[in-house]
Amino acid sequence: MLGRFLRKRQSFAAQLCTLLCASFLASHAHAVTAVRTSRTPFLYDITTFTTTLSLPVTDQVETIKMDAEHIKTRLELAKDDESIEPLSILINDDDAAIAAMTERLALRDSENEFADYLKKAVKRAKPTKKGSPTRTIEFDEAGFNLVDKDAFAEIYSRTHHKLTLSTTELKKDPALRREFVKQMTPFFSKKERKALLGKIMKGETIDIDQEMLPDFARKMVGKYIVYRGPNCFHAALAFHSPQFTSSSLINVKKETGYHRAMINYDELWRAINQNFYEVDPDKVPLKYGDMLVFFDVPENETGERDHPVNFRWIRHTATYLFGGYTFSKGSKSPNTPYTVRTLAEEWKTWKKFTTNLGIKVFRRSQRTAKGQPPVDLSDWIY
Repeated sequence: MLGRFLRKRQSFAAQLCTLLCASFLASHAHAVTAVRTSRTPFLYDITTFTTTLSLPVTDQVETIKMDAEHIKTRLELAKDDESIEPLSILINDDDAAIAAMTERLALRDSENEFADYLKKAVKRAKPTKKGSPTRTIEFDEAGFNLVDKDAFAEIYSRTHHKLTLSTTELKKDPALRREFVKQMTPFFSKKERKALLGKIMKGETIDIDQEMLPDFARKMVGKYIVYRGPNCFHAALAFHSPQFTSSSLINVKKETGYHRAMINYDELWRAINQNFYEVDPDKVPLKYGDMLVFFDVPENETGERDHPVNFRWIRHTATYLFGGYTFSKGSKSPNTPYTVRTLAEEWKTWKKFTTNLGIKVFRRSQRTAKGQPPVDLSDWIY
């Protein structure tokens, strides 16, 4: 009798818990997927943006390519680790495309063998989307032995702006120097800021990649990784602190086939709404560390208070540096590196992949900041 009574009570408790959880999730689903923002509309013209730090830099545009060790690691380990993306190419399902790719990639005297390999691989591969002629070809070791490694690296090469800052103006202008230090403070230790000021007062140049990026960005800029998953969302949050991206309160879900570090759309949106506030760049100049969020905005949506923003509209994020430059990663694929780009380049790229591109800008709330990010970063980035 007692046992039956306890079982009934346990069954009732389980049902009650299920109902309460369902009610909680239902009541909070809208808050997670469509958080109401300020009365700031989406911005569709980046030429109106202004910045508080207009600093003279020498801009040397570099081409970044995968190195041989990176290629070798992906080729050897992808078959045993699903989070490591195999080496691959996109190719259309026609003879002309196969011939062009053969001319571009095949080692000398291996053209015929490589063309045969591609034809068989194309037949086996599925379209990238329904009705598309494009296929993704993943190389096995035999196939990649027919490939010119430098030519393959060229396919996924990207440009990077290698910036060198002249400190002459900062040395002469105390107000500009104070603003510079103020914007650097949330991202750099007192020792690092002192070193920057020392270079400024001596009139020495500053290497942006090595001296004016916080720990994560400094460690990753100009590099490719081997894992599938770490994406532009991860890069934007990790710029502020790797604690964001490792927190189980933000990085909630492990996606099958991806590295644990990947940040999903809803996880990014939750982190933004808990730790950042929106600014209107038409009225407020951009600052170092501002997060630029690129949306594909549905028609008749403004993003204002009466029109909640849905995280599913997000397409890309980048971190603003100064003078129209940004730090970002192109995608969740290891085929894209971490680079410094211009805001105009970011806009041009994502204009191609959206119907109605709009931007919102979010700034880190210092009330939620918890000191400097840890220096000891996770070893997956190598």
